[in-house]
Amino acid sequence: MYSQKKIPLHCKAKSMSHLPQHRASQYTDIGVYLRRINSPAGPHGPVAYAHQDDYYIFGLVESGTGCGIIDFKEHSFFPGDMFVIQPGQVHRLVSSESPEGWLLFADSSFVGNAEKSIFDNFALFASSFRIDPEWRTELLQIISLMANRTDRLPDVLVKATTRRLAEAFIGIVAEAVRDINLQHTMHNCRQLEIVLAFRRLLADHLATSRQPSYYASLLNISAVYLNEVVKAVTGMNVTLYIKNQVVLQAKRLLVHTDLTVKEISYRLGIEDHAYFSRLFLQATGVSPTAFRQRNLE
Repeated sequence: MYSQKKIPLHCKAKSMSHLPQHRASQYTDIGVYLRRINSPAGPHGPVAYAHQDDYYIFGLVESGTGCGIIDFKEHSFFPGDMFVIQPGQVHRLVSSESPEGWLLFADSSFVGNAEKSIFDNFALFASSFRIDPEWRTELLQIISLMANRTDRLPDVLVKATTRRLAEAFIGIVAEAVRDINLQHTMHNCRQLEIVLAFRRLLADHLATSRQPSYYASLLNISAVYLNEVVKAVTGMNVTLYIKNQVVLQAKRLLVHTDLTVKEISYRLGIEDHAYFSRLFLQATGVSPTAFRQRNLE
């Protein structure tokens, strides 16, 4: 919202060894930034090329429709929908029809641990939901208060007020998401805590180890119990879950960077690139090279 810098939103580098990543510091110096969506392109529209962000995106759709891809899964958005994009998720806009709404960007450090756990849980099964009209009204009221401050002198007091309003916005979204989580999960809190902690460790150590025992040790539980909990919550055993995360990261790198298959294999901690290619083929039905060609056509 303050100290905003202009960002080239619609140009993608032709040669990349890393995924394009947007950082919160590009938008704001206070950890949060509110943006109006009022066109499919341009400085106030969604970003059409695939990229990652190091911040959360909370989107509220007021009118129009859209279709986006988040980590290779297609999501459609309609009036009254709310969506949450996690830091690190690769996403892009595919199509839109007269979109109107709001985006709130929030630095990861700005979101409390309790809210992070709720959003992490939500990410296990969804990215968007139809928000209750009562929640929607409250969020729009907060948005109005934040938007009214964009033209004011960005002094310390205005910045502090904006941050508190953003905290209230995120808190209300977390309340709404928590209710959605309760409708989708029948697992006890301890199981969810273990799976969410496992997911965070996996994101940080995927290239280091793909052994369930490694993560069980970090969590101070047995590998057998970790497997039991992951299967209860996600429907797949821990070995398959780790394998799917390797494949997902490989997909991201294949489509959104110019790294060779061998370089991607090494990046993921797999020294035998022939084994990596077999693993990818087994999981997706196509070779890494064929997957890249198919998704770049």
